[in-house]
Parts: sequence; structure tokens; C-alpha cells
Amino acid sequence: MKHLATFLFLSLTISVTLFAQQAKISGELKAYQKLTFSWEGPHAAEEEKTFLDYRLQVVFTSPDGQKMRIPGYFAGDGIAGETGVSAGNIWRAHLLPLVPGEWAFEARFIQGEQVAISQDPDWSQGSAFHGDTGSFDILPPDASAPGFLSNGKLQYVGEHFLQFTDESYFLKMGANSPEVFLEYEEFDGTSSERSYATHVKDWKSGDPLWQENKGKGIIGVINYLKSQGINAHYFMLMNAYGDGKQAFPWTGHDAYYQYDLSKLDQWQLLFDHMMTEGVMPQLVLSEQENQSYFEHKEGGEFATARKIFYREMAARFGYLNAVTWNIGEESGWDNEPTYGKGNTTAQRRQFAAYLKQLLPYSELIVVHNGPSDTDAIFEGLVGDSAYSGISYQGNFEDPYYGYERILHWKEESARSGKPWVVSYDEPYTNPEFPDLETWSKNSLWAALMAGAAGVEFYIGKGRDLSIEDYQLYEAYWQAMTGAKSFFLDNDIPFQHLKPFEVQDAEIWGLSDENQHHVLYLREGGEANLRLSEGQYMLRWFDPALGESYNTGAPVGVPETGLVHLGHPPTANDKSWVLWLQRQ
Repeated sequence: MKHLATFLFLSLTISVTLFAQQAKISGELKAYQKLTFSWEGPHAAEEEKTFLDYRLQVVFTSPDGQKMRIPGYFAGDGIAGETGVSAGNIWRAHLLPLVPGEWAFEARFIQGEQVAISQDPDWSQGSAFHGDTGSFDILPPDASAPGFLSNGKLQYVGEHFLQFTDESYFLKMGANSPEVFLEYEEFDGTSSERSYATHVKDWKSGDPLWQENKGKGIIGVINYLKSQGINAHYFMLMNAYGDGKQAFPWTGHDAYYQYDLSKLDQWQLLFDHMMTEGVMPQLVLSEQENQSYFEHKEGGEFATARKIFYREMAARFGYLNAVTWNIGEESGWDNEPTYGKGNTTAQRRQFAAYLKQLLPYSELIVVHNGPSDTDAIFEGLVGDSAYSGISYQGNFEDPYYGYERILHWKEESARSGKPWVVSYDEPYTNPEFPDLETWSKNSLWAALMAGAAGVEFYIGKGRDLSIEDYQLYEAYWQAMTGAKSFFLDNDIPFQHLKPFEVQDAEIWGLSDENQHHVLYLREGGEANLRLSEGQYMLRWFDPALGESYNTGAPVGVPETGLVHLGHPPTANDKSWVLWLQRQ
């Protein structure tokens, strides 16, 4: 009973039933924190008609009069993650309120053949709790709330970096492996022996659990990543007939109209914990091996089953404070004749557009290229209204992918009028442990100096599917966190820095053209830079050790011209970062 009470407390923090309304509202009534709206409606079960023939949409009106139309979903008995039930009469929607003040809502609920995907549903035919209305007051955000709950919603703002509601920018350092993260043995309906046993010790008292004592391993992984300064994780929401084969939201591999209520509740508990720890999930909706799974099963260019899949995932997880929606890993790589048949540019556009209209916020929607030696799929997407970024795959051994191609796609997208958020999500590597200096130079710092919005670490040699112990890669986590800390701890406005050419080809430069200049000396040596008249503080940063060195008094530049900046304080034959701040 103790753990049941814990689960109920986590999922029903506050329960408010207002007069003359049927909705039960649960959650902290504060800006930036999830609210859950639940209604008692028709009894249903995990079967095709439930997800095709019912449709819940809630229209929320903010204090400033803006309307948000949010899809809802069938939630069984309301606590399916704990009870494991497959039926019930609870229907639910989530809101992440970003503005304090008085909000209002109106529930719309209809039944009918395939009404869930109707382009123009007839809401006049509403039933059950259709038309239920109410209002509620939202308090200002809690600055002491954990993780992303104090930042608001991470959104695309028409720039190369994502921004939270509190106006802070996000620099991603993430785990790209294992992509089969959700193949966890303690999730219902998941045939797996993956336990993350090493990370059970990282679970802390008060952290989420379900069904008595389940969840410690996977919750511990998130805690460990947080402790390492990692703020994102990439993984598959659907890999039926893919590499791993055991992570999907349904009751079985081919039961794509029968969503597993208890499994999805448990996923949501995990994702909510990621929000409190400040770790953004990158939700990958398909992979190379199953990118055409729905269309192969049902025919056509855009299968009904795919539309339902997108709708269910958006309804359940669209409220998350920080999330990346990835249309597919290695999309377009035509490597298999059936489920792996390559998606076309037209399909990628359709898929992203459909997903975008389901999401109430300005989300990051991306797609991933593959194999690692081609990024041609992005050519037909530049300027597309739905895509706000790309998930880039290259090769860790060649700085061409980490620098030139990332810079290329930033510039191409900016010229189109729709600047992309570009992240180096898969610096592909054959060895499980790539040479750290090479990886840091050609992937991590190459991407950052090209102006990438983030980097993820990919584990090679097939271990991207089998790894459970994240501690093995601590050296890479530390290198990534050191790079992130260099910018954040020094208040360097990374979102405003632009790459520029330096006279020495072995040096990459970033600058805001006024106060901040960052140089990356790939092979050490000495640095010369054309500077304007003024006083400059010079600081060296060792990316291998994460240590900074202050050169002392500011350097005076009496007139604009080429200035000799000297050499690193030690080990002049390896990579260094030099930061100049104009006083």
C-alpha cells in the first residue's frame, strides 16, 4: 500500500473538482508544471475501435485570450501504470500552462467511425462529457522547482537554438545510445531482460516507482546522467521489426491499434522524472528498418495507423517541458524492400506537418539522416514549415561532417527564412570507445564551433543496442559536460555567436562580432586574430581536463589590426580553447 500511495501522490498531487463541471484537475496549479484533466466517460478497452472511433479534444483559453487545442486519450482506470488494467472509463488530457492567471477549458468528445483522424470532425455530435467547461487559476512559476519545471517550455523561436519560456537558451549534451532505452524489463508488455542493474544504486528515496518496487534501474539511469551533466537522451518509441524489436506502445508487435495503457502510463512516469531532473527525451518515431512499417501494412503514402500513432504520442507526451520529436532515424535509407523501404521527401513533409498540428506548442521537429556519409535527405526539407531542425549523423573520424556539413545546413536553412536547430546526434563510430581526443576534436568541438545546438554521444560496435552500464562512458560524458560548462559557467552567449574564418586553417572561430571571441586551436600552436581597438581579457581552456587559465591583466589593443595572442600555457601540441572578452 505504501508504494500505491506514492504512485497516487505523484500522479494526483492536487485534485480539484469545481462546481458544475465534470473534469477532475490534478497537478500543481503553477505555471510551467503539468496539469491533468480527467473525465468519466464511456467504458472502453485496449481495442481498435477505442483508438479509432473516439476523439477527445480540449480547448484551453489562456488569461490573455489565446486558445490551445490539445488532443486527449483513453486512460483506462486512470492509474493503469499501477493496476495494469486494460479497460476503464477515464479519458484524459494534459496541459502545461505557461502564463499565470485565470484559465478556462471546454471538453469536446465525439464518437464515430474513424473520427480520431477526421480532418473536419462534427463536434455537434458530441456525447458523454462533451461540452464540459470550467475555469482554474494558475499561480506564477516556482523558481525553486526542480529541473525544467522552473524554466517553462522549451520551444523553437525561429533561431538556431531552442529557448525556454524564462528566456534561457538550451545547449544540448546528450546520450545517443542505447536507442533501445525503453526495452526495460519492468515496463508492462515488454519482453526484455534489460534491467540497468548497475544504476539501481542511483535511484533515490522519493523517486518514482510503480507496482510495488519497479522502475529503480531505469529511473537510476536518468539520475546518473543528470549527475554527469548530461541533459538529453535519444531513443525509439517504436522499434517493432527494427533493431531492438521490443519497444513499442502497443500490446504486441503488430497490435498497432491496441495501445498498452499501463506501459504508456509507466513511460509517462519516466518522462515526467526526466523533466524534474532536467533531461530532455528525443522521441524517435521510427528507424531505418521499420520506416515504412505502417504503409507496408495498410498501403498508401500515409497510413491511418501512423496517424493514430502520432496522435496518441502527442496526446500523452506533448505537454513535456522539453522534448525533441524525431520523425525517424536514418529516414530515406532504402536498405530493405518491406518495412525498411525508404521514406520519400513528400512523406517526410506530410509526417512532420501532421505531427505539428497535433502539438500545441512550437516544438522541435527533426529527422535523422543515414548512412553516415550522406545527408541528401535534408535538401528537400530546407524551408519546410514543419521542420524546425535536423538530427545529424556523420563520422567521428572526419571533421568535415562535424564542422563543414553542420555549418552548411545552418547557413542553408537561414537563407530559406527558417533557421534550423542543428544537433550532431550521431557522430558514427565503429569502435565502442573511440579515441577521446579525436572524438572531442572532430565531433564535439567541431560541432560547437560550427554553431550546433548540441551534441550526443553514440556508442559503436553494436553496443548501441546492448549497453546498460552508462558508467563505462564517463570520460565522454565529462568531455561533453566540460564543453557545456565552458559556455554556461562563463556566461558566454553561445546563442549569439557565429562561426568566422581565422587566418590559420587549424583554428575555428566563433564571435558575436563585439564582446566575445572563442577560438578552438585544433592542434595547439599559437593564435593570431584581427581585433578592434579595446581592452581584452584572455582565458585559456583545456578541453581534455576541463580546466581554465586566466592570463592575468587585460590585453590592450591600441588600434584595429592583427594581434598575436600567444600560445597555450602548457602542452602546446594538443587542442585548446581561447576565449577573448572585450572589457
